[in-house]
Amino acid sequence: MSRNKKNLTKRQKNKRKLIVFIVEIFILLILLGVFWFAMKFTKINHKNVDAVDTNDLDDDTMKSLGKYTNVVLLGLDNRVVGNYDSGNADSIILASINNETKEVKLVSIYRDTYMQVTDTGTYSKINSAYGRNGGAVGMMSILNKNLDLDIEDYISVDWYALVKAINVLGGIDVEMTAMEAMQVNKYVKDIGPATGYTTTRVATEGANHLDGVQALSYARIRKGVGDDYKRTERQREVISKMVEKVKSAGVGTLSKLMDEVFPDIETSFTSTELLSMGTSMMEYSMGDTMGYPQEKQTMSMGASGSCVIPVSLLTNTEQLHQFLFGNETYTPSATLQEISNNIIYTTGLAPTPSPSPSATTTEEGTTTTQQ
Repeated sequence: MSRNKKNLTKRQKNKRKLIVFIVEIFILLILLGVFWFAMKFTKINHKNVDAVDTNDLDDDTMKSLGKYTNVVLLGLDNRVVGNYDSGNADSIILASINNETKEVKLVSIYRDTYMQVTDTGTYSKINSAYGRNGGAVGMMSILNKNLDLDIEDYISVDWYALVKAINVLGGIDVEMTAMEAMQVNKYVKDIGPATGYTTTRVATEGANHLDGVQALSYARIRKGVGDDYKRTERQREVISKMVEKVKSAGVGTLSKLMDEVFPDIETSFTSTELLSMGTSMMEYSMGDTMGYPQEKQTMSMGASGSCVIPVSLLTNTEQLHQFLFGNETYTPSATLQEISNNIIYTTGLAPTPSPSPSATTTEEGTTTTQQ
């Protein structure tokens, strides 16, 4: 033995044993924590998804999409707890996660948007695609077909779960106009009995702290306060505020949230995938949001009723890809172009042609052509 090395004293040996013991306990606690979270995630209804249809996209577009995880969030209005295979999707929100920066962008698809809703060529409101195609898996395929996306995962909830979640989180804070407050106070009379929850709070103009029933009412009001366009903004606002509350919640609140809400959720994500996402939650940040389509008109479409017509589907989807992926090289698929042309042919609504490069606009607003 080297002279520079000395035999460990009894005190040093005991100290080393204590450090090793503390490290072992720390590792054990981590493993128990992971096991605890894993057991919580088993409460969520998992549905295996073998394959989701996508369009034939070019290599550059596929490379761009590969940098993101695209998920569809579906809010169901079937008023039957635990039924995930029928009814309409009252809320359709695309969540696009940048795999590198962890930024999440949200896009609300207006539920009355006129699209191809079945593979057999039926055109109607996109919210009906959920029930027409057997639930979320068919809905994902239809969205991919109309929007040139690669959605492979979904999360479906009914409104009952949203009320419970917000109550557990202690409510959310929002600013309301006088008209919004009046509508919320009217909506709670219907939503309360429908969800089994009640509220004694009264919404007022200005700052409000909303419980679950009020928050759901706020997310659902439409007539007289911006119709579906403004309603989807409120839905994205509610989701963003819920995410912030979850990120700052304590272990007790998170445990109660998982116990009460997870059984009312269906998803294609496995427990392992959810656990991985959950442990990385603090890394995620909420980015910009928007509604789709941006260029639109309202038109009555026979039995489908009043619909939001994308003008055109092609133009709006190009804007969508630019917003989500910053994709300057996106090439629309032949399938999307065909659907877009069919909508133009049926509705007669097409984008206004851009002025010729040789055209100039006078101060009076008239267009002249340079010779």
